[in-house]
Amino acid sequence: MIIQHPVSDYQGMPPENVFFAYNDQKIQLGTGYVVQFTQGELYPDQPLHIFTQIESQPSARCLLFGALIARAGVIRTMARQPARLYTQIDGKNIEALRFFEQMGFKNDDSEDLYGFQLPYGRAAAPVGFEYWQSPLASADDELALLARINRYRIQPVSRDYLTLWRQQEHFLALAYYRQGQIVCECVFTGVGQSATLLSIYTVPELRRQHLASLLLDAASYHLREQGVTTAYTHIFRRNTPQNALIRHLNGRFLRQVNYLPGINMIR
Repeated sequence: MIIQHPVSDYQGMPPENVFFAYNDQKIQLGTGYVVQFTQGELYPDQPLHIFTQIESQPSARCLLFGALIARAGVIRTMARQPARLYTQIDGKNIEALRFFEQMGFKNDDSEDLYGFQLPYGRAAAPVGFEYWQSPLASADDELALLARINRYRIQPVSRDYLTLWRQQEHFLALAYYRQGQIVCECVFTGVGQSATLLSIYTVPELRRQHLASLLLDAASYHLREQGVTTAYTHIFRRNTPQNALIRHLNGRFLRQVNYLPGINMIR
């Protein structure tokens, strides 16, 4: 069995981050790759994230895993900062989870679905702030919204997804402004009596002032006027601010969407 890099970029990834596994008859058995990005806003202690994925027959998984671990080590060394190497596994795929656990990954993170009742808020802003809907009148406005959202996410949102969100009945992008700058923003979409909280963030220098909770109250006021009473959102288990917010909302755990097992690379 042998491993090779592709000869050129593979699905937008550089060849050195992609591995193909072949048997002795040169039949491809699987593919593995790593994607690196930084997320210092969400995880300042481990700003470098290295996402890995293996799509392979069982016979080639260990070989691919070893190659990916080695490549992740090179990336972390070159970056000279603490990193987290992790993968994403469907919440129903226990067999894949067991494989990564056997390889040393710790099952200490997941993407979980929660439901909560919209609070009975009022459409107001704290003293010193103003609020209105986020600007979305032009393509540049859309790209600016995506840039703000993706700054506080692990998995980036594409413009196609934003287009789908905006086509739904209860799309709402609401923000608090201070001195003309957006400092807290939330995005909802949905149909019927339910909506999904897609994103909420507060700029780092204004956190712990309850702005996110107040903005959710204001958004809930508008959504309730449209007949919405229930909302859903995805929470990452290791994300402390997200968990604090869902507790404040008395959110109820519904199901585990994805496992996100990983290892911390600090040396």
